[in-house]
Amino acid sequence: MGLEFYYDLLSQPCRAVYFLLKCAKVDFKGCSVSLLKGEHLTPEFLKKNPYHKVPVIIDDGFALSESLAIMRYIVSKKKLPAQWFAADNPKNQARVDEFLSWQGSTIRSNCITVFQGMFRDKVGVLAFSKQPMDVEKVTAAKAEVTRSVTHLADYFLQDKQFIGGSKMSVADILGVCELYQLHAVNELDNLVKSNPKVKAWFERVVKAIGAEWTPGNVEIDSFREKYMKA
Repeated sequence: MGLEFYYDLLSQPCRAVYFLLKCAKVDFKGCSVSLLKGEHLTPEFLKKNPYHKVPVIIDDGFALSESLAIMRYIVSKKKLPAQWFAADNPKNQARVDEFLSWQGSTIRSNCITVFQGMFRDKVGVLAFSKQPMDVEKVTAAKAEVTRSVTHLADYFLQDKQFIGGSKMSVADILGVCELYQLHAVNELDNLVKSNPKVKAWFERVVKAIGAEWTPGNVEIDSFREKYMKA
């Protein structure tokens, strides 16, 4: 049956898995699941993941959810190069794991707060019902994003090209996907690329992802268009 990948490219973790699959040239059957249309709540999808979330993979009957678990499984099962988790250097690998553990409660959570708060306030669409922004909450989240970006530059990157050393890893892919959510509300340049070291890193990751970057971001870029026109 091969590898089936259930995803919505509006989701940051889905984009991260998508970019890994594409960059590593792993064959898969793509199965789009629209979160805005509620397709993740259908009885058919709930058989694949009762927690009604994407991404999900099914590999020869083996179902797995959670983006980090999926990426680890794919790298192990497909015997992909060590670069993806910096597995050829214990210290670099530990740093990648550290970033992956850290980013969820820092970069991810605060970028989501900024994105949802600003988008709902200005646009509002389907699942994102229009509602006044909690200015205090969003302002605090922006400050935390700035703090996290500084930590990314000074602690995780330092003088390295990528988080795991000289080659792009899943940490870089996931980090860029989470930060790119801010592009939809026109805050990427202000909160992320204003840091020269992180801006250079961000551009290196985009270049390393290559031609897949644009099609992989079609959904989130469409949200930016809506936001900028509102």
